[in-house]
Order: sequence, then structure tokens, then C-alpha cells
Amino acid sequence: MPHSRDLFPEDSRHTYYEFLALQSRAFALPGDRPHYAPDRPVEMRHVKLELSFNLEQRRLFGVATLTMSPVVDGVRRVELDAVELDVKSVTLEGGGPLPYHVTDAKLELDLDLGEPRKAGEAFTVVVHYEAAPRRGLYITGPDKGYPHKPYQIWTQGEDEDNRYWFPCLDSPKGRLTSEIVATVPAKWVAVSNGALAAVGEDRAARTRVFHWRQDKPHSNYLITLVAGEFVRTQERVDGVSLEYYVPSQRAADVPRSFGNTGAMLRLFQERTGVPYPWDKYAQCCVQDFIFGGMENTSATTLTDITLHDERAHQDFESEPLVAHELAHMWFGDLLTCRDWAHAWLNEGFATFMEAVWTEHHKGADEFKYEMYGNLRGYLGEDRGHYRRPIVHNVYHAPIDLFDRHLYEKGSLVLRMVRHILGDDLFWKAIRHYARTYQGRNVTTADLQRAIEEATGRNLDWFFDQWVYKGGHPDFKVSYSWDEEKKQAALSVVQTQKPDELTSVYRIPVDVAFVVDGRRETRRVEVTEKEHTFLFTLPGRPQLVQFDPGGAVTKTLEFTKPKDLLLYQLRHDEDSMGRIEAAQGLGKLGSPEAVEALKQAVLTDPFWGVQSQAAQALGTVKTEAARQALLECTGIPHPRARRAVAAALGEFKDEAAAEALVRLLEGDTSYFVAAEAASSLGKTRSKKALDALVKALERESHADVIRSGAFAGMAELKDERAVPVAIEWASYGRPQRAREAAISALGKLGELREPLRDQAVDFLTDLLEDPWLRVRTRAVDALVDLKAEKAIPALDRRAARDLDGRVVRMAREAIARIREGRTPPEQLSKLQEDFTKLEEEDKKLKERLERLEKLLEEKKE
Repeated sequence: MPHSRDLFPEDSRHTYYEFLALQSRAFALPGDRPHYAPDRPVEMRHVKLELSFNLEQRRLFGVATLTMSPVVDGVRRVELDAVELDVKSVTLEGGGPLPYHVTDAKLELDLDLGEPRKAGEAFTVVVHYEAAPRRGLYITGPDKGYPHKPYQIWTQGEDEDNRYWFPCLDSPKGRLTSEIVATVPAKWVAVSNGALAAVGEDRAARTRVFHWRQDKPHSNYLITLVAGEFVRTQERVDGVSLEYYVPSQRAADVPRSFGNTGAMLRLFQERTGVPYPWDKYAQCCVQDFIFGGMENTSATTLTDITLHDERAHQDFESEPLVAHELAHMWFGDLLTCRDWAHAWLNEGFATFMEAVWTEHHKGADEFKYEMYGNLRGYLGEDRGHYRRPIVHNVYHAPIDLFDRHLYEKGSLVLRMVRHILGDDLFWKAIRHYARTYQGRNVTTADLQRAIEEATGRNLDWFFDQWVYKGGHPDFKVSYSWDEEKKQAALSVVQTQKPDELTSVYRIPVDVAFVVDGRRETRRVEVTEKEHTFLFTLPGRPQLVQFDPGGAVTKTLEFTKPKDLLLYQLRHDEDSMGRIEAAQGLGKLGSPEAVEALKQAVLTDPFWGVQSQAAQALGTVKTEAARQALLECTGIPHPRARRAVAAALGEFKDEAAAEALVRLLEGDTSYFVAAEAASSLGKTRSKKALDALVKALERESHADVIRSGAFAGMAELKDERAVPVAIEWASYGRPQRAREAAISALGKLGELREPLRDQAVDFLTDLLEDPWLRVRTRAVDALVDLKAEKAIPALDRRAARDLDGRVVRMAREAIARIREGRTPPEQLSKLQEDFTKLEEEDKKLKERLERLEKLLEEKKE
């Protein structure tokens, strides 16, 4: 199950006020408690579900046949997870009715029918029930706001939501076989786990019956059903049936979105040493899905937004999502975390394998840049929100753990293990882990022992620091050269403050030098707070790099002289080294630095370096930097062009605004146009609002252009945009556009009190919206507005929302608003002062630039 970021990067609305709005450092909120894997007096062996539906009433009718066996002798009662199920009867197969009791979250069965059950003695109960599920199983279809939406049925069990549509033992612990018999309209198809055992048809009732059987044990939360009017395409790779289910009008997008699935499957088989373990691999694209994807055993469910047209394909792809979910067929489904505290063994592994596919398919530069993105995602959460261990069992709901620490930091930890062991030993250890624990529940200790058994290396010290504790090293590095001794000295200081979460880290780090065009890399072991490492070299190095490639999870402050940075940007074979140099030159901001950055944007062979060089030009904010960016608006790679558009937003002048309007209206990439719209608002141009309102007329993949237009309006801070945002945030408008309009209201409402009150009232009503992401955006926007009068509504939402993400966000929002922060008038003053400082800094840089030019002329 991936983050939404796997499809759409999070907006950056908190970049300026992050230090005000996100001060809390504790992950656990008041009332959170430790959670452990549940006791299991009985084991569920098999679940058979026979289901039919009333689509208009959003209701299901079910028969659950559950085969269980006691773990110990003498079991007389069984307690099943069951929420909001209308149980009609419970019988013992081969016997009579069973006494039962239904509570808010449990179905309690009385098995005391004479002799108590013995350990291992299987028995089967049959539960007849009905439900109108509010969670777990979703029947989506037309309503007043969206009258043309087709009916579909899909499920989402992770973390513990299958209890809302069938009685079960709902935790990752334990494994069972399953089957689903689903009766659906005659034109529909139904997809579930395992192999298709039979398809029947009732012409009189105009229905079809699909019988799916999963004979290999898996976890309860992975049981799935998807049904609707889909077209199916199929291919076979290494004997595995790869199946794709999409709405008929999107059939042409299947090769574009899923064409590399077979190659991914072959790679993951080779890397894990385990052949694909399930009966088939189906990918089903559904509307209104509440995640990017879900790795149900043999049948992944995906958001239909991953399907995309040729224009979007310039700089959007489904492959990260597809690779992530396919990797889960091994890490998550075949090896499943024993309890949610160890869920990084599912999600951290899938995120890492997603990058492994990138490395295999696109090369080392793309792999390193993807991992750099993972690092930035993790650091943003660690610095701006909270710090926690990866393995952690104190939470309110399991979904609280599905964060940047679990996904991104988990992937970074695996990369560091690979860095420590080397490729051969690392993949030997992963193969040993996968083969040894396949078909079992796992904890982090199992991974540690597998590594030690396969390699002879005890990495307990590493896991203690990086997995069972939080944080990372903050390195401050300085370099000096002794010409007489031909020695480079590297001072390395860990500046983080050790506490109960954060260590002084032990980690091997590579150091690279280039002398007379020849590169050599040495490895040092960082173990103390401060080190000075000495390196004897044949001559003064032209390049010095600490941790080339960025294998270590860290922050790094390494100030280098201009000549080293210029050489590194132009000549470093490591793309991450060139990015590091671009960032350093951006801080210098000299004319020579600006020219070097411009050339990097125009000519560097890797778009990631081009993007970071453009971003560095944006931070310089001089007239020369702006002119350099204007000369780069036509570079071929759309992702690099997007970065140029973003950087132009740092310049509040008409030349930048006019260039952005041209990109907005004429660029062939949806995403470049969207970025241009966002940046156009930052320029505060008088032309901006009309151009942004006009952009709302344009259709684009996932409504990215409308989203960019609303991001631009939020930056523009023109109160005329408030009614536009309210209109587009209303029910019935496209959902992605609604979300963006809501985020804009959180900023636009800061303008003056009447607008703020109007925005707060509107956003408070949206806390009741049926669309999950509208509710989360409304919570965010109310935090932006410091809306104290919304606290009762947020409290109600925290108490009764069924989605744990909304619950946590509402709880955090209440705490942040109550902390008081800064009064609105002081906040506005802070913003004004910040803007003035930016302008003064720009003028000083331009004066310095002119003085440097004069000095050069005098020298000549």
C-alpha cells in the first residue's frame, strides 16, 4: 500500500510556516497506547464468503463459512472481529444453531456444546449476515453530485477493515486459505484472490456468479473483491498469468501503464530467489480508491488515476506504483509482518524494491535520485513533524504508522545495509530471508538473523541505531590540504544532540577524491562524535566528496571553495555530486556560479541535475539568475522544464510572469503547465489571476493544471479568488480540483477577517464530506487558518471518522490550534517582513554582482 506521493507529490503549503504550524516532535498523541499482536486461542484456517449486493441501497448479503481450530485444549468460546454486521444466524456445520452475542466490534460464539474442543480439532461455523459497510467494502456509484458515475464494488482490508464486511480474525498475525463466491450484474466481472474456479450465469436474474479460490495461505487483511464493468486483457510471463482489469474506455492506456509488469516480475524473482508465489497477478483499476494501490494477494487494486494518456506519459508513469505493489507479492504477502509495529518489513521493502526496479530499468542516476527523494520525504517528516523509531508499537490506530518513517526511511535503511554488506552479500541475505520465512509472519529480528546466517555479519548494532531508535546523523564536514605532506584532512563532526531516540552514529562512509582527473574512493568508519581523517594523495585534489552517491541517511553541511564546486558540477561522474555542487553554487550566487548553473540546466545529461541547478538559480534571486532561467524554458526534458517553471516563481517581476504564462498556455506537458500556474501566483503579477481562472477551463491528467491554478491563487493572495475557490471546492466538482481549491482557501482566508470567517465556515462544513481527501484537506486548511471556532467540529470528526488518517489529522489539528501560535495580524507582519528581507537580499546580490563586474573590468 503506497503513499499518495507515489502518484502525486504533496503540495508545499507548509514550506514557510512549517516552523510555526508543525512544532510538535512527539509521535504519540495523548491517549495513544502500546499495541501487541493479539492472543489467538483459535486459528482461522479457511474463510468462504458467498456475497450478493443491492447496489442502490449500498448493501451486501453474506454467508461466511469459517473453519477454525483451537490452539489449546478446552476452548469454549470464540470472539470474532465484526463491526456493524447485522447477524441473522450462526450455525455449527454438521450441528445446530450456535448461541452468539453481538457487540459494537465483536461477534462472540459459544462453543460449549458438550465436550470442549481439543487443540487442532477443526470445526466450521456458518454466519448469515447483512451489512451496509461504511468501511472495508465500498459500493461506489451515482449520486446527486455525480449522476453519471458507474457502480463499482471494491474492498480495502489493510490495516484492519475487513471486519466491516465479514466476520474474521482481523490482524496480520496468522494465515488462512480463502474463497469468494460473488453474485454480480450480468455485464460485470468480479475479481478476487487466487484462481477462478467457476463462472455461472442466471439469465432470469441477469446475474453472473464468480467463484475464486485462494488455496495458498495468506493474511486476513489481504482478502479482496473488485467488481464492475471492466475489460480484461491478459499476457503470460514465465508461466504466470498477468491480468489487467480497467474500464472499457481506458483499455488503450493498459500497455502504457502496465507494460513493464512482466519485466518487473522477472527481476523480483531473480532478486528474491523465490519464483512468483501465487496463482496469477491481476491489477484492477477502480474509481475513488482511498490509496494509490493495495497489494491484495494475487489481485492488486489500484486507483484509476494511474491510467494516463500519451501527453501525461511525457513526465508521468505508473511504474513506481506498479513496482511497489508487485514487490509486495513477496514482501507483505508471502512474508507478512507479525504485527503492525514491524510493518516496515512490508512497506520499507516494497519502497526499496520500487527503486531497485528503477535502477535496473533506468540506471544508477535514476536510482540515486529516487532515493534522494525518499531521503527528502523522510527528513521533512522528521524535522517538521515528529521523530520516531521505525519499529514502534505506541499509536491510536495502525494507520498512524504508515508514514515517511515506515516507507521512505525503511527503504533508506535497506540501502544502507546494502552499502555495508556490498551487493553480493546483500542480495544473498535477502534471498536467504525470503526463502527461509516464505509463508510465515515475520518480525525485524527474523531479518537480522537471516542477514547474520547468510553473511556472517552481526548487524544488531546497526538495527539498534536505525530501526529501534529514531533520527539520523547531522554531519558537518570541512576539508583542508597540506601541500608539504600531500595530505588531505577531512574533519567530520556529528552535530545532532544525542537523546533517548537519537544516537551518535556508527556508519561506514565513502570519501571520493579526484586528482589530475583520476578518481579514487576510500572508506572510513565513523564511530565518534568527532573525527579527523587524513588521506595521502599524489596531489591537491580537484574534487572532494563525502558519501558519494548518498548511500548514508543524513544531513550534510560541507562548505567548499568555489573552484572545487565548479569542477564538481562540470566533471563529477556522480550525479549526486553534481547536485551537491549545484546547491553549493546556489548559496554563493556569484556571476560565475550563475553561469555554471545555467550551463548545467542547459547541458547536464541527467534531468535530476538540471532540476536541482534550476532550483539553485531560483534561490539566487538576482536579475542574472532570472535571465538564466528565462534562457532555459525550452529545455527538452519536461521534468527539468518543470523545475525551471518552479524556480521562476521566486522572481516577482513581469518578465518571469510572462514566461510562466507562455508555459502555462503552451507547454506540451500537463505538469509543466501546472507548475507554471503555481509559480505565476508567486510572481504577484497583475495578469496572474485572469490567467489562472482561465486555466480552470482546461482538462488534464488528474486535474493537475487546475490544481496548479489553485496553488497559484493561494500564492497570489488576491481576495477575488475566494469565491472561485469556494465554487470549485463544492460537491459535484472534480475531486482533485476540489482538494486543490480547499487548500487554496486555507491561504486565501488569511487576507482579512470577513473572508477568513467565510472560509472557516465553509471548510468546517466540508469535514462532513463523503470524500476522504476533501476531509483531510479541510482539516489542513483549518490548521492554516488557526480556526479556533472549528475545534468542536474537529473534535467530533476525530471521535467518529472511520478513517484513521482523518482521525490523527483532526487530533493533531486541535492540538496545534489550541497552542495558539501567532495571532493572525502578527503572522501577516512576519510574512511582510520576510518578503521585505527577500527583496533586500535580492538588491544586495545585484549590487555585489555589479561590483564584481567592475572589478573584473578594471583587472582587464
